[in-house]
Amino acid sequence: PPPRPGQGEYECWCATPTSRPVSMAAFLRRADSLTGRAFLRRLSAAFGWRYVAACILAYGVNQGMGEKFVFGARQYYLLDDIGMTSAEYGRVAGFSHIPWQLKSLFGLLSDTVPLGGMHRAPYMLIAGVLGLFALGMLTALPAATVSAPLAGFLLLLTNVNFAMPDVMIDATVAERAKVRPELGAALQALCWGSLGVAGVPAGVVKGYLIEWYGARLLFGLAIFAALAVMVPPLGGWLGETRRAAASR
Repeated sequence: PPPRPGQGEYECWCATPTSRPVSMAAFLRRADSLTGRAFLRRLSAAFGWRYVAACILAYGVNQGMGEKFVFGARQYYLLDDIGMTSAEYGRVAGFSHIPWQLKSLFGLLSDTVPLGGMHRAPYMLIAGVLGLFALGMLTALPAATVSAPLAGFLLLLTNVNFAMPDVMIDATVAERAKVRPELGAALQALCWGSLGVAGVPAGVVKGYLIEWYGARLLFGLAIFAALAVMVPPLGGWLGETRRAAASR
């Protein structure tokens, strides 16, 4: 039954699916706990806002936006700007996707071969540097001067920029899920939710940008995604501590 007068919140009761009365204040608190802002606050309280931002930059900005721009521009760049045949395009596109088939190797390498005493951040930084170089070349070089092997090599490096940070963030998520298993699903939701939230608008605008400005503009925009993925390792946002040589 509703509370007796004097217990407070008497006039603000609402029904729940179980027919148990819940005060409006409690209902609003529960609804607020389901919002995106509360979701991010909860993860930030558990793992720190820098780590949450690192997941968003790697999955949302780098993969969600950068990958959409690069993959959207690739076909038009290779077929229309460079003038490849369909057969050449298929070979170059397949070759450029090799890094995605090597994700397990990236994980094994980072687990067993630390760089500078750290297992994740250096590899993430290397991937960002390679992506920055490749995207800068694709943006700056006139299409007439780019051969099919060079285009395939540069596109392969852009996929290293997408695939390797994906592995590094996945590894850190697994490590944190062991410590806070009740938040493991929330971390996965953060990563894949960031990918979708950032990828949808990028997918909507990429066609218009190609039509108005050409494919090379999308490569230029993807440079910012490569820069974004370099921020967490440079800022120490992954929470790694440098290990001494003896401990390795």
